[in-house]
Amino acid sequence: MWLHGDLHPGNMLCAGGALTAVVDFGDLCRGDPATDLATAWLTFGPSGRAVFRASVDAAGRGDDALWLRAQGWAVNLATAMLAHSDDNPAMYAVGRHAVAQLLGDR
Repeated sequence: MWLHGDLHPGNMLCAGGALTAVVDFGDLCRGDPATDLATAWLTFGPSGRAVFRASVDAAGRGDDALWLRAQGWAVNLATAMLAHSDDNPAMYAVGRHAVAQLLGDR
């Protein structure tokens, strides 16, 4: 499956509470769709994550194994953001948000 590969709030444009565009396709690749679904923890809080998951699942594109892998990808991406974003406060904040969300889901 084709992936964006770097789907987080810094690469999504929104207007009026709706997603209007996805930018920065520099990491475009083939792979596990769970990679892009990690944005559930990078981008949303609990209620937004529930809506996002329900939408993916209703489209017949989600199952428990996919979401467990997505959570693992979120751990990977969040820790990388925390470890390598000293000069980028926005990405560091995304990493902190994701870790808080992941710990809240325990």
